[in-house]
Amino acid sequence: MMKKSRLSTWAAVAGIVSVAVLSSQIVEAADTALKAIAVKVNLFAGDNEVALDKDAVTIDGSLYVPVRAMGEALGQHVAWDNASKKVTIREYPFVEGKYTWTNAPDLGLGLKEGGFSGLLHMPGDPDDVFYTLADRGPNGQITIDKTVNRTFPVQDYVPRFYKIRLEDGKVTILETTKLLLPEGTKGAVSGNRNTTGLSNIASDEKSYDNTGTKLLTLDPDGLDLEGIAYSPSDDTLWMADEYRPSLIQLKRDGTIISRYVPVGDKAKLTGAQIPIVEAIPAIYSKRIVNRGFEGVTISPDGKYLYASIQSPMAVPDKATGEASRNLRILKMDLATKKIIGEYVYVAEDAKTFMNVSQKDVVISDLHALSTDVLLVDERDKNEGAAAQIKRVYKIDLSKATNILNNADVSGNAEGLSGENLKSAGVATAPKSLILDLTKLGYPWEKFEGLTVLNKNTILVANDNDFGVGEYDANGVLKVTDKQTQVWEIKVKNLW
Repeated sequence: MMKKSRLSTWAAVAGIVSVAVLSSQIVEAADTALKAIAVKVNLFAGDNEVALDKDAVTIDGSLYVPVRAMGEALGQHVAWDNASKKVTIREYPFVEGKYTWTNAPDLGLGLKEGGFSGLLHMPGDPDDVFYTLADRGPNGQITIDKTVNRTFPVQDYVPRFYKIRLEDGKVTILETTKLLLPEGTKGAVSGNRNTTGLSNIASDEKSYDNTGTKLLTLDPDGLDLEGIAYSPSDDTLWMADEYRPSLIQLKRDGTIISRYVPVGDKAKLTGAQIPIVEAIPAIYSKRIVNRGFEGVTISPDGKYLYASIQSPMAVPDKATGEASRNLRILKMDLATKKIIGEYVYVAEDAKTFMNVSQKDVVISDLHALSTDVLLVDERDKNEGAAAQIKRVYKIDLSKATNILNNADVSGNAEGLSGENLKSAGVATAPKSLILDLTKLGYPWEKFEGLTVLNKNTILVANDNDFGVGEYDANGVLKVTDKQTQVWEIKVKNLW
């Protein structure tokens, strides 16, 4: 995986590349008495000069330059296989590898572990080792008396994260770590230190057993995990929770340290064993049910955390939120654990695509390239050939307006048009397209994990919903064959 190679092959100059010849020198004779003459040249792709690691040569009147330099000048990726003496030139972006979880442990009812909802490469780890996490566990929907109920077929499921290796086309689990309540505590539902994936309060999506008829107990410590990030300053992990929404800080052994929730939400979580900190703006409690925090990332210097809401919120009401394109990204100072920034990210306009609803255009993950420059995973609800939006954008929040202390805008961001924002002096996060997975044949709906290995390598993971399908007419849960996969994708320079 991700092997580097050196290339000494030569290619004749052609097309849009221009060359200025500066000097020459005869360096050797070919076996047919043709002479290779080293030539000092300046190689340009358009107006940009291309650095050569070896001199160009002329042979029998033809000018040759190193093929790697030629490929890079044309925006191509060049690879050399020394064993087969094969040169491969590919256009960015392209899929370098696909890795499938083929031996996921059983959870019962024909279901297996899965649900990768985030992706992280830890600084200092090998290039083939990553972390990912699963969400609240297997859940489905069944219609009872014309009411759609959310079922939790595996009620004792414990939210968890994984350390994985990608090799030989497979996802190998190196470690599984289940989230734990603080030492000396017992969960209201689990009766021990285990967390659950059950809803927190009555206004959340109600949790039912596998039959859809028995209402399950609310758990004030229940978590629906959707994103994972690492803080190098104190060696802790942070996870995005969709329920409240909240941000979870935890030790690497899975012990939860704190849960950061919207102002005013602490009183709602009666009986919670996790220490609760009200640090998120109160308006975030108006997130649409099942559309809370989805992405989280930490800047490489460890100073700032960014969290993205999955969908526009119900501000001032659900109908406005579902019609809006304006999503929010928060910035936290990790030294003080205070929110210091809020920015508007404008999703794609669903009307410009086929069979896409605006409410289903969402952010599913973030990755910080630098202090203010992030990658954003934006997707629709479609899959396979019907998918329209499975994209990675680069944004620069230093060029966006911080609306945190602008009550007129922050209090009504979802209801403001582009012209309204412009009139208010608000610059939204500028976005540039880095990757369109629909052009690479990406088959999955829930492209939910995103991380960067180096300036030319992005990795993405999908949430396969644990293989949960629909319920048949007899109330029996069907199981799908959706796979859990991680894709390695080569892109043109990210920085």
